Amino acid sequence: MNPTHLLTFAIVARFKSITQAAEYLHLGQPAVSGQLKLLQNQIGEPLYFRKGYQIELTPAGQGLLEYAQQMTDIFNQAGEYVRCLQQVNAGTLRLGSTTTIASFYLPQYLVLLQTSHAGVNVRMKTGDTDEIIRNLEDLDLGFIEGPVHAQELPGNYQVINWQEDEIVLVLPEDHQIARDYPEFVPLDVFMKYQVIWREPGSGARQAVETWLASAGIQPKISIEVTGVSGIKEAVRAGLGIGFASSQALRNERQGLVARRLNAPSGLIWQLKIIAPKKAIRSRVTQAFLDLCL
Repeated sequence: MNPTHLLTFAIVARFKSITQAAEYLHLGQPAVSGQLKLLQNQIGEPLYFRKGYQIELTPAGQGLLEYAQQMTDIFNQAGEYVRCLQQVNAGTLRLGSTTTIASFYLPQYLVLLQTSHAGVNVRMKTGDTDEIIRNLEDLDLGFIEGPVHAQELPGNYQVINWQEDEIVLVLPEDHQIARDYPEFVPLDVFMKYQVIWREPGSGARQAVETWLASAGIQPKISIEVTGVSGIKEAVRAGLGIGFASSQALRNERQGLVARRLNAPSGLIWQLKIIAPKKAIRSRVTQAFLDLCL
């Protein structure tokens, strides 16, 4: 059964006129009559009869009309949904992000998205950089930290440099390092003190390990925790010193302080967006990228 013929049948039943239905559909009258004839032949039952200048439905036609109207309603709903998609007021945006970016960078952009495109639903998955890269096929955009190589990505994705951030040392406010170094701390503290490390898939850890290796420093790794909160709580508990994004310490008021590393430039790293190539991005994905960039 051709669904177009059912939709046309519903319009004819609504106007009770083939002529008016043809005008409404911007079709010729013979085209509408031909669709009705094909539908009736396929059903094998008379669906309508002429009564003066109008069309009246037979009992079989009345029964079929119930389904034709349901189909029309669904068709109209689908059309409205497509219009919303085109105006970026519908659909779902699936984001993957490291905890640092999800906590300290993305909220302001999500507010902008909800303000300008209120009908869009957002699904956020957090993890370390390695996890985000492994799960790209289930995401529309990935927000990561640290190094990433093109060969690690599927061929239809690209890396977009986004914002710069700084990795700082996390210390108890009464720590000796905080007293000795009011501004910059040398990298050799990683050899002299117990360090709380992020998990191996962390972009922050990968970046710090790269900097230390460049400086010829090979620290011992004996304590690993997951996430920025894990670092802060371990340092607060006195297990050692740690490192994190400067944003994670921006509003810290509970016994922790930050110190910059590696004078005079600091440890600056690049935050990145992993996005599908432009030709295959959804409108929602492109709209959010436009807000972020």
